[in-house]
Amino acid sequence: MRGKGVQYDTGTFPSGDSTRKTFDSSAVARDMGVIARDLGCNAVRVTGGDPERLSTAAAHAAAAGLEVWFSPFPCELTNEEMLPYFVDCADRAEALRRAGAEVVLVTGCEISVFARGYLPGDTFNDRMYTLRAAPPVREAALREIPDKVNAFLRDVVEAVRPRFGGRISYASIPIEHIDWTPFDIVGVDAYRSRRNAAHYRAEIRQHLTHGKPVAVTEAGCCAYRGAADMGAAGWLVIGADGSSPTARP
Repeated sequence: MRGKGVQYDTGTFPSGDSTRKTFDSSAVARDMGVIARDLGCNAVRVTGGDPERLSTAAAHAAAAGLEVWFSPFPCELTNEEMLPYFVDCADRAEALRRAGAEVVLVTGCEISVFARGYLPGDTFNDRMYTLRAAPPVREAALREIPDKVNAFLRDVVEAVRPRFGGRISYASIPIEHIDWTPFDIVGVDAYRSRRNAAHYRAEIRQHLTHGKPVAVTEAGCCAYRGAADMGAAGWLVIGADGSSPTARP
């Protein structure tokens, strides 16, 4: 395994809610030191919706000696809004790379569910209802996802490739069936759950058939009993009484 790292959230905004309301540059610098020194990582995936925060955190990561996976994470935007956003982030990532850092540009994350225009619903929470709908409804909604996502990602890579001289990837989920031809690195958000536990390793190995390096861009689960069975859906904060105050639909 060439790289070992963690994901570092600078603040994403699903359904308009911020995952990180306070962002302090000095605290981020300390965090990056802990990631490099105490956790023994050599890479960090810096995610978030605010390009300025991404640039700040990425610079601190590079100063700590980490390979930076510069990973803009837009939420609730349309394709028309995301394309110039990714171009701006590519310029920021390139500036960091030219300053001497090792940088990989990750052109989004699971846009089929976090962006508008792929699944029914104006917000992330609304779109989650579709993924949990009855099989016929869910299958109908997912049918056009791969073609739509791949068409947009081809446009994104075409737009950022002249501006960024490093390697390019994308953080995908299985429903998107990504065509990895335009990319340098295959990126998969690979959550193990009750559904795929028996064939989880085989699923990961299958990505090697593309003939490109494979990066697990997300993995793991929450720390409460039963979360491992839920995989990517195990995001709830469980209260001492067993309640889930942050439950999403």
